[in-house]
Amino acid sequence: MSIICVYNDAAVLASCLQHSVAAQTEAAPETELLAIDNREGQFSTAGAALNHGARAARNDVVVFVHQDVVLHSLPALEEVAAELLDSPGIGVLGAVGIDGDDRIVGRIRDRIVQIGAPAPTPHDVQTLDEVLLMTTTERIQADPLSEDPLLAWHAYGVEYAVRMRRAGRRAVARDIPLTHNSLSTNLAQLDVAHRHVGDIYPEFLPIHTTCGTIRRDGAVATRFAGGRRRYNSARLWWRESLVARSTHRISPDSDLVLADIRMLIDDALRTGHMQSLRVVDLDPDAPSGNTAHLHRFERPVTISTSGIDGARAAFRSRKPDELLFIAGLTDASLSALAPFDGEPHVLGNSHSTGQWALFGVTADELASLWPSWRNRPVPGLT
Repeated sequence: MSIICVYNDAAVLASCLQHSVAAQTEAAPETELLAIDNREGQFSTAGAALNHGARAARNDVVVFVHQDVVLHSLPALEEVAAELLDSPGIGVLGAVGIDGDDRIVGRIRDRIVQIGAPAPTPHDVQTLDEVLLMTTTERIQADPLSEDPLLAWHAYGVEYAVRMRRAGRRAVARDIPLTHNSLSTNLAQLDVAHRHVGDIYPEFLPIHTTCGTIRRDGAVATRFAGGRRRYNSARLWWRESLVARSTHRISPDSDLVLADIRMLIDDALRTGHMQSLRVVDLDPDAPSGNTAHLHRFERPVTISTSGIDGARAAFRSRKPDELLFIAGLTDASLSALAPFDGEPHVLGNSHSTGQWALFGVTADELASLWPSWRNRPVPGLT
């Protein structure tokens, strides 16, 4: 494979993508990494930079990856590349996408939480996220990524997936072991890029993406958009509150919040004066030794996948200045972990992250991170 990345932060590239590829050179000796330097703004769009890299690729498959991605297994990635080469009907393959039911498909770790429905084989989707995209070198050189300035640094993967579908090819998501160690969220001009994709492919509207749905313009859509958003928000609040009620029954003395912890974990580290973060993904079928070491804003992060015994061991061995985050909780695993013997902690959930627990801090200490009524369960349920 030829892994191609456009970067604007050499330190992030070195600590994430570059480090993970270099550590696996012996396992995948023919795989190359082409890092396209855009620190001086030589390229005005992602498409222009990545197409430049694709023209220099010497392997049969190109993999476009963000600079802040950690690839956990190049051999696994090569297996997916082989599937792509054996499936000429696939136009583009990605690590995570969204299907016609508005469901995220493809299992990846986003910051500290696993997201996406599993896709052990290629699963057809409407669009793909740009975090990792894969196609053949022959196809991308004949039909390159869009360099349209209205797309700039957003939605080029969305556009390419829809373009492939218009041409009668498949856009698919497939599980690829990776962590997207994103330190920020760039939404500038995303709405412009989405509208432009909708203008190019009106026959595919509404177009679901991992960053929202591109809908038709018009008075009817506008008139009901606010009501639809309020209804969806109320429905999610109710569902999350029901989960919180179940959590409360298991651990009645725990502080409960409703929050997407992915977006708050760095603030939690700073506010709680923690020097490091340990993440445990609960998985009863997890293999031993599955551990990754990252950094977020100069704080070391250790991520492992384990069963309940591993979570208990992490809980017992937590250092005073270490924040422990346990993801993938269920009622059964929470019952197996509780009670928490006076250990400061917060239990939470959201529709996008599932149930989780933080150990080493209290909800009062982190109160500034969840100030809204929406961060608390529906009154009367707990």
